[in-house]
Amino acid sequence: MRNKTWERKPRREPGSSERRTAASGKQRGAQVIPFSGRRSGRAYGLASGDGSYGKPIVGRGRIKVVMVAVAVAGTLLGARAAHLSFTDASRYEAIAEEAGLTHVSQQTLVERGDILSADGRKLATSLKAANIIATPYQVEEPGKTARSMHEAIEDEKGPSVSDIESSLRKTDAKGSPGGYSVVATVDPESAARVMELGLAGIDTVPAADRAYPDGAVASQLIGHLGDYGKPYGGVEARYDGTLSAGDDVRLTIDAAVQQKLESSLSKAMDEYDAKSAMGVVMRVDDGAVVALANSPGYDNAEYTATDAELQRDRVLTDPYEPGSTFKPFTFAAALEEGALSESDPFTVPDEILVADRVIHDSEPHATETMYPEDILQKSSNVGTIQIAQELGGQTLDRYIRGFGFGQKTGVDLWGENSGTTLRYEDWSGSSIGNIPIGQGLTATPLQLAAAYATLANGGLAVAPRVSGGVDPEEGRQRVISEHTSAIVRGMLQSVVEQGTGRYAQIPGYNVAGKTGTSQKVDSDTGVYGEEYVSSFVGFAPVSDPEFVTLIVVDEPQESIWGERVAAPAFAEVMDFTLQYFNVPPDHTEEVTR
Repeated sequence: MRNKTWERKPRREPGSSERRTAASGKQRGAQVIPFSGRRSGRAYGLASGDGSYGKPIVGRGRIKVVMVAVAVAGTLLGARAAHLSFTDASRYEAIAEEAGLTHVSQQTLVERGDILSADGRKLATSLKAANIIATPYQVEEPGKTARSMHEAIEDEKGPSVSDIESSLRKTDAKGSPGGYSVVATVDPESAARVMELGLAGIDTVPAADRAYPDGAVASQLIGHLGDYGKPYGGVEARYDGTLSAGDDVRLTIDAAVQQKLESSLSKAMDEYDAKSAMGVVMRVDDGAVVALANSPGYDNAEYTATDAELQRDRVLTDPYEPGSTFKPFTFAAALEEGALSESDPFTVPDEILVADRVIHDSEPHATETMYPEDILQKSSNVGTIQIAQELGGQTLDRYIRGFGFGQKTGVDLWGENSGTTLRYEDWSGSSIGNIPIGQGLTATPLQLAAAYATLANGGLAVAPRVSGGVDPEEGRQRVISEHTSAIVRGMLQSVVEQGTGRYAQIPGYNVAGKTGTSQKVDSDTGVYGEEYVSSFVGFAPVSDPEFVTLIVVDEPQESIWGERVAAPAFAEVMDFTLQYFNVPPDHTEEVTR
């Protein structure tokens, strides 16, 4: 596959995705100056040579005196600046250490870098702010002080009077008034108003308020800053060293595609009353993640009001049984090893006995002759198992691991789950009947998308990335040949054009992909229950694949079939992505569903 990058053309996206915010420059190290230690002073005249005051000084004497005065003033101001810098920094370090703010004490000296989308949108940025610090044992009349501070802050979303008073009355382990306590993080103007009150025991230190301009967009992927500036999850945690040093992090995520993916997932959830949904858009050549979404999302600015379960990036943390979307890997392994050819006929009944288990096709049918393309088009469990038996379990296991299942993808995010894949020596007699059809093993959505990128790009493994560039030709492991990749692409194209994936068709483009409907294991009983995961994963254009897109819908209620639940969302997202990046059409025939 040749390495290429399509230029995005200017276009207006629906809704808020129309906005384009260029990354603006910012002053590094901009601080909120503590407002304590204010001085008042009077202007004095300069003394003349005879000791009188206020008398005009003229001639060279005046010049000399002025020069001396300027030099002295400069020296004094420099010393004062150094003193202020040292004492303020020292005072802040002391406050931070006693309050447990060691993480913030390092970051506030340098403004935290922005998190930018590939198209230059600010997904996370820092605003100038100040921490209002209380020293409870110095505070006089906590109730009155709290009311005065609340009025000065003038922020409806800020702490209430009772919250402020609680901070002011903080006690230590012995019940005595405590040490330093962070009352609130506010804008510089509010901090100035508080300090103008001259309240005993109240001070300010520099801080930065983290803002997420697009609200819930890519919330689980970005992560957030918690109390005292500690990063939690996503890019905020993974690239904390870079961001806290004041450097920006530019992602491979495109904000417009991300928003489209999120809206399509939300639509599928609502239509089928599903528990949740997940999705990925990835470049097939190098694994660059163009969009990664979990639905429902949440606003990182409101993380304290969001359940921790919702904040998890389930695309890389929650493995599931992939079901029929796994079948193409069985076909690819058999083709690569010569255990299967496109013209091999199979006699396929609607059920098969494997060890002590009887495995059925999803729909009853008479015994019929099927070719490999037919088996994949109709998603026949029985036919796929027959192919796996021709290949052999040990060889299949080797290819499963070659495609990256059972191991982490190496994505540049923390918390990735490796999924579960039995070692061949641990297989039971019936494993050859469930593993080839995507049961008895689990994978994360990110793993599955990366493996499909390998099927699409000519057989080279990819390492997903959300930031930074990767040379698509450097250090790449070949999993299958380009010839096998081309055969599988053609089979998956027939799934969309003539099989179970018709709702994934896109006008103007040849699309390849596979539906999946997998039964969930009941966590209480350990056996398959009544809930399902519906999915569709595919790529386009088939003639020269650019993107792979995966849609997963958890526990849909109106229908369980991947063709109905997930394929339409895939088509929406993939169509938008192809046009957004100006990918030339490769199909002229009319779409038939």
